[in-house]
Amino acid sequence: MKEQEILNRATTEVDGGEIDIRQLVYIFISKWYLFTISVVILLVAGSLYLKTQTPIYESKASILVKVEQNAPEELFLLQDMGFSMGKNNIDNEIGVLKSPDLISRIVTSLELYTTYRYSSRFGFHSPELYKNSPIYVRMEDVEPEKIPGTIHFIFSPKREGYSVDATFAHNGTEKTKEVILDKLPGFIELPIGKFYVAKQEGVAYIGGALEVTISNPTAVARGYVGSLNVATFAKQSSLLELTLRTENRQKGEDFIQALITEYNADAVKDKNTVAYNTSVFIEERLKDIARELGEVEGQVEEYRKEFQVADIQSQVGSYIRKNENYDTRRMEIETQLNLVKYIDDFIKNQVNKNKLVPNLGLKDPSLVALIGEYNTLLINRERIEGSTSADNPALKQVNQQVNNMHQNIITSLTNEIRASQIALSDLERENTITSSRMRNIPTVERGYTDILRQQEVKSNLFVYLLQKREETNLTQAAVAPKAKMIAKPHSGGGPVAPRRVIILATFFLIGLAIPAIILFIIDYFQTKIDGMKDLEGLTNSSVVGDIVKAEGLSEGSSLVVKPNDDSVINEMFRTMRNNILFMTSERDYNVVLVTSTVPKEGKTFISINLARSLSLMDKRVLLVGADLRNPQLSRALAIPKREIGFSSYLAGHIQDYNELIEKVEPNFFVIQSGPIPPNPNELISKAKTGEFFNNIRKEFDYIVVDSAPVGVVSDTFLLAKYVHATLFVVREGFSEKDTVQFINNISIDKRLKNIGVVLNHATFQKSHGRYKYGYKYSYRYRYGYAQGYGNK
Repeated sequence: MKEQEILNRATTEVDGGEIDIRQLVYIFISKWYLFTISVVILLVAGSLYLKTQTPIYESKASILVKVEQNAPEELFLLQDMGFSMGKNNIDNEIGVLKSPDLISRIVTSLELYTTYRYSSRFGFHSPELYKNSPIYVRMEDVEPEKIPGTIHFIFSPKREGYSVDATFAHNGTEKTKEVILDKLPGFIELPIGKFYVAKQEGVAYIGGALEVTISNPTAVARGYVGSLNVATFAKQSSLLELTLRTENRQKGEDFIQALITEYNADAVKDKNTVAYNTSVFIEERLKDIARELGEVEGQVEEYRKEFQVADIQSQVGSYIRKNENYDTRRMEIETQLNLVKYIDDFIKNQVNKNKLVPNLGLKDPSLVALIGEYNTLLINRERIEGSTSADNPALKQVNQQVNNMHQNIITSLTNEIRASQIALSDLERENTITSSRMRNIPTVERGYTDILRQQEVKSNLFVYLLQKREETNLTQAAVAPKAKMIAKPHSGGGPVAPRRVIILATFFLIGLAIPAIILFIIDYFQTKIDGMKDLEGLTNSSVVGDIVKAEGLSEGSSLVVKPNDDSVINEMFRTMRNNILFMTSERDYNVVLVTSTVPKEGKTFISINLARSLSLMDKRVLLVGADLRNPQLSRALAIPKREIGFSSYLAGHIQDYNELIEKVEPNFFVIQSGPIPPNPNELISKAKTGEFFNNIRKEFDYIVVDSAPVGVVSDTFLLAKYVHATLFVVREGFSEKDTVQFINNISIDKRLKNIGVVLNHATFQKSHGRYKYGYKYSYRYRYGYAQGYGNK
């Protein structure tokens, strides 16, 4: 039927409705207690969550790294040949600071591989007892690096001593062992080693189980490598900031302090390596020269005794003066040749392959610079090997450079030896010419001169080496730290994680979001009309008023409108009455039809109270019971039910409708529906219906027609041509939203005239204020057919 098609169309159209933001805000405000409860619960949950999290503190320090670039200018030419200058750069220093070997040494020295904490309760976090544990554990015969996995001790205090539960890995399986310590200090013996346990002086045991965890330092160091961040303050800057995140402030500060100290110690050690090797070389040469010098002096003594020479110097003084130039030059060449040969033997010896080459006393600046560059490459290679693998391309490149530089030095030394030998040969030839002119000088004088010459060479070399030894010692003592501390390690204020304010704010927002989402979902999927704003947003007809829940009704009566009553519900009916009067303000427009879409929406309740409200204006009002299928007027008005009524007149059983009119009170009259007919639709469609309304409207100021629901039967549509205004009743929390669209379609199709909508059983707070009123009202709809009625 057409009514069902309209209802189906309403269902489709109402689904596309938009979300009413103002309505949602109102819902949220009205349910403020849900938000309060949710926020409180979530904030408590957030606080409990924070108690389970480990607070992380950030320790920082700033250092200025001295980057040295002191290679000779001549070596810059080697860059064009593909050789590296071997200069320090800040990236390399950052790599050294984060070297696992360096950090592992710090972990071992500070014993950071051992942690102490009281056992947590209820899953809450228990802080680490760094330097504040009442008990400490030391490994007696176990090297930390050889610990297989993690060793876990739980100390439980007894009346006397402690019960210790040990968990450890042995032969690839996890094992446990319980140990009783009657007193401290004591020992815990496990298959993997022996552990010494003692009390920490000045730290009291506060009770509960104490957990001690010992881990492999290498594994712990990997964790610190990941947590440590070293960064420059600016590009090309040698100012570094060291940042470490740890559970304990003091631990982080101690670690950074130890890292800087160890880094400086390594740098000083690297710088002293050249000086140390040079010092060793000087000491060895001093021993050799001292021995050789003693032998020469012995030869002088023996020579004097043998030839009985008292003052050979005065005898050969004239000859020596003539040959000063020769002797000086020969001594320099021989000294240089001896040094070069020694260095050549040293560098060719495989034992010294990776040792630093001494370069003292060499006159050739290029050879001195080459040896210096070679020594620098060896030191840099050793540092790179400590922080990378053998397959690293950079290490391979440095190895290639070392080999090339080694070969270059050998070649240079060979050339230097040859050059010195040639120079010496030339000098000897020149001396031969001079000697031939001095044949008359006694052989004794010549031999003595040779001995003195050797003595002088050895003596000069000995003094020279003594001087260089002092210089080397001064160099070692004057080495400055590589890193200068600009800002000492500090941890600032509170923890950087977890961020308490952000987490609590998140839980607070979640606490707001949960009820908001739930209420939004409930509202979004709410199919019932929920308040005046909801109704106004759905209907395209005028909303003439809303009626709150009625309270205090007398038994059997639904009349709530009373004379001289200023209650809320009376004021609402007055407002609705005034709006209806405006709808029927044209002359002779005095018939108002009251209907609904389905039963139990309260149309009869609205009808009787509207009629009574109109009668209080000193107007004659007739209430007609046109719901022939489920008549309720007698029950609602608490008057006796008559055997005759509107259906009797339409069926022809009563000819004069005045017999049907009952006076309820002054100006308020009613015609009951009468017996339920088997064919109400056919009765209403008769011409007598038109005659009735045409005549009766002349006798009364207003006629209120209580008709059947239009969503169930079509009886009401047959009355449309006799009425001037239609009042649709919808009930809050009961009527479906689809029914409002059904009313809209009826209005669009103009199947009923001058439609207005009233909201019944409304919650006063949703419509007008903060007070709630209600009434108990039920509508029982019956369908059936009375006996004895014909279709006349």
